[in-house]
Amino acid sequence: MNRKVFLGAVAFLLLAFGVLLYASPYLTLRSIGKAVERQDAEAVSAYVDFPALRDSVKAQVLARMQPGPDQAGADNSLGGIGRMLATGVVNQLTDALVSPAGLMVMLKNGKPGSPADVAAAGVGVDTQPSSSRKKYTVDYQGWSQVFVHPEGEPSGFVFRREGLFAWRLAGLKMEERPVRAP
Repeated sequence: MNRKVFLGAVAFLLLAFGVLLYASPYLTLRSIGKAVERQDAEAVSAYVDFPALRDSVKAQVLARMQPGPDQAGADNSLGGIGRMLATGVVNQLTDALVSPAGLMVMLKNGKPGSPADVAAAGVGVDTQPSSSRKKYTVDYQGWSQVFVHPEGEPSGFVFRREGLFAWRLAGLKMEERPVRAP
């Protein structure tokens, strides 16, 4: 009888541990949501890996600036100089824009949107009207990463696990808008 109770208790503890592991990103999102409602940028910042987030934004913006093989000027040296200057501007702008205030606006809107939306959010421009609370989808992308996005939206937030139960915002997936050649 004692052995059955012990095995039952161990099974219950393992189940509770598994449920807590699975629910941990939801608990983090709930805490972030409450901090956004309170307009507490410092509390939100505790859940953000700012260096990784900056790298994510820079990489996406710079990738969008690269000319395709069919675009005119791909081998143009003047175009190369322009891209080099733009890269410097993007680096400085991203460092300034991925800030607690800019992040609060993006989280309030519920999605990062396009690079232009990210830039506008960083300077405090509300690019989308705030509507009722959105429904979010949490997609596990392995043991240590989840993608959180509004239902039906391609853009969202990438969270990475730190330790067993902690999650931090480490990247954005911005909308892909077609780039028109001049």
